[in-house]
Amino acid sequence: DRRDACRKELARLHGLDPSVPWLAVAAMMRPGDKLASYCALARALGQVRDLPWRLLVAGDGPARAEVEAAFAAAIPERAAFLGALSLNEVAAAYAAADLCVWPAVNEAYGMALLEAQAAGVPVVSCATRGVPDVVEHGRTGLLAPAGDERALAGLVRELLLDEGQRRRLSAAAVAFAAGERSIESAAIRLGELLNRFAAPPEKNTGVS
Repeated sequence: DRRDACRKELARLHGLDPSVPWLAVAAMMRPGDKLASYCALARALGQVRDLPWRLLVAGDGPARAEVEAAFAAAIPERAAFLGALSLNEVAAAYAAADLCVWPAVNEAYGMALLEAQAAGVPVVSCATRGVPDVVEHGRTGLLAPAGDERALAGLVRELLLDEGQRRRLSAAAVAFAAGERSIESAAIRLGELLNRFAAPPEKNTGVS
């Protein structure tokens, strides 16, 4: 299937072991909240180094050196840097992975998290701002309290050790992204809101 094909190709290109779980993240590497998220991710994953896994990192940018240094310090030789990818390549990377993990520091909405779910990947993130709108805790992924790196690490550990739960969340994530969070569904909800708040048309009184 597609997952196996994507996994085989990435394993070949980056020397990855397909027998261990793969975690995936896709985000620009720039100063500010993105860099803060990468650093928080490195610290959180450092707490689950006793388990076997690899991290796929899709992204590039002016803060790449800082990102690489954070991972080298916290999880040496666990991160595979894929560089800047096209949308199709990001989708393939997600499809090959077992989990998407992202702390989402000050994340307004989290489109990347929705893209991961569309590819059938459960998300582990933090309940920051708009993230609970795109990741349903216990249904399509697991959410830690905002800024709680220990809790985030605990949720990653939980899913790494429970393949059955990962599969359940994966199936629900695909349905959620394709249905309730699809473009069509969003258009319907927007139309309902606009109709609700639109002013009623003025009556024709016949007076000029």
